[in-house]
Amino acid sequence: MFRIVRQPDYFDEVLPLVRLADELAGGYDPGYNCNVSSGDSRAVARRYGDSEVHNTDKEFRVRMDLHHYKPEEVKITSDNTKITINAKHEEKQDNHGYVSREITRIYKLPENVDPSSISSTMNAHGILNIKVQKKALEEPKETPIPVTFK
Repeated sequence: MFRIVRQPDYFDEVLPLVRLADELAGGYDPGYNCNVSSGDSRAVARRYGDSEVHNTDKEFRVRMDLHHYKPEEVKITSDNTKITINAKHEEKQDNHGYVSREITRIYKLPENVDPSSISSTMNAHGILNIKVQKKALEEPKETPIPVTFK
């Protein structure tokens, strides 16, 4: 009888340490939902390109695993309604031969964000973080309306 043993992969060993380092550095928010569609907040990004989206009353955030790419290989653009992330590197040699990669993700921005506040950072482990601040809500103010007699 054979017993199948699953070997731990990169993310089983490294990702929990990355999250711990981010948490200690103040960059990790345990409130992130890794899988927005299923609502499973216990999910963990498992492959490059996986992302987490968090939309709070203060900001819109995207966290994306791009560990195969250098910061200079990542291009982020916005047209005030969406953010486009494109990461690409030409053919290069790895442990198994040659590989070239490209990934593009597009995120629709909520209507109440300030597009001029978009910022991004990438840590040493290839985790890209994008933050967009929400627009300040105007306090309701009372406006007098004159009554005219006809």
